[in-house]
Amino acid sequence: MDRAAGVTILILLLCAITAQGFPSLGFQGRCHCTRTRSVFIHPMFIRSLKYIPGGAHCETEIIITLRNKRKVCVNPDAKWVQALINDNKGPRKDK
Repeated sequence: MDRAAGVTILILLLCAITAQGFPSLGFQGRCHCTRTRSVFIHPMFIRSLKYIPGGAHCETEIIITLRNKRKVCVNPDAKWVQALINDNKGPRKDK
């Protein structure tokens, strides 16, 4: 093998190794929550709830956005979080 072919193969190999560290489009490559809290948050302070199902890299994550726009990661196993999720699954009755 000549020198130019060897250098080309080495460069391609390095590019392939480097590309493995980058997430592809539409793929969640990292977790959003580094730690969670279980302390009760009253529903009147909650603006929205985002449920991210678990996958290969992360466990299930629940991110609550408060009325002051602060985001809080909560423990999906906490009883109050489970109750909040179950309450939001039912049909909406607007009055």
